[in-house]
Amino acid sequence: MADALVAYGFTPVGAELWSRFVDEVCLILDGAAAELRSPEAWAAFSSKRGALSVPKVRGRRKATVQTPLEDAITAELGHIARRLRAAVPAGHFLRQHEVAFATEHLVESATRTGRHSRKVDFFIYAQTDEIAPELAIEAKPLLTTGDIASRYLAEEGIGCFFAMDTAYTDQPLAGMLAYTIDALSGSRGAGIRSGVEAMTPTPLTSELVAIAGSVQGRLCSRHDRSALSLGPVAIIHLEMTFAPVEEPVAGA
Repeated sequence: MADALVAYGFTPVGAELWSRFVDEVCLILDGAAAELRSPEAWAAFSSKRGALSVPKVRGRRKATVQTPLEDAITAELGHIARRLRAAVPAGHFLRQHEVAFATEHLVESATRTGRHSRKVDFFIYAQTDEIAPELAIEAKPLLTTGDIASRYLAEEGIGCFFAMDTAYTDQPLAGMLAYTIDALSGSRGAGIRSGVEAMTPTPLTSELVAIAGSVQGRLCSRHDRSALSLGPVAIIHLEMTFAPVEEPVAGA
């Protein structure tokens, strides 16, 4: 990813730092998702109050279906990520740069505070100095293909990084995270890429970048923010797949 960041205007040193930061953050988040999807952890999560939607009977098999809720997934991933972060060995990049993982983080604003503050789902930041890397990541659930346009690419999705009233970050790098809810664990990555490239205004660039843990690369789109008197923001697009919880209807 460092080469792409240099092309975006990062210094070589800054590009290496941010690239390594993103790599390590993604490895922790991917590890958290893998742990949450494990049968034991998923069963424990699904039994918690507030984890799942109201049951609905669907399909010819007459099964009750409950989908995991966005805020519940975020909360669980946050707990696991903080534990995984705490377990990294001495000398690890995340320890050297005092990287912390926060969820439902209040966005600093010149016009909002307290209960009126906006919240970003994940805020991951280094604490070594004032110009240390940080990454705001907004998550949106995708239950259908239509959710790509109505949620992921909507004002409360990717639009949070272009909001005239309190954009979720003023940094040159941010993240969007799709929680794809699919019984077959199918990816909606192709639809996300098509939707991003069709955005208005058109992204400055759209390309796959190499990030740790990703074999085929991850989509990174770069967007102009001159209307906000900010430099462009490069948004890394991440995806996690989770299955709905299905139970046969008694007597069906």
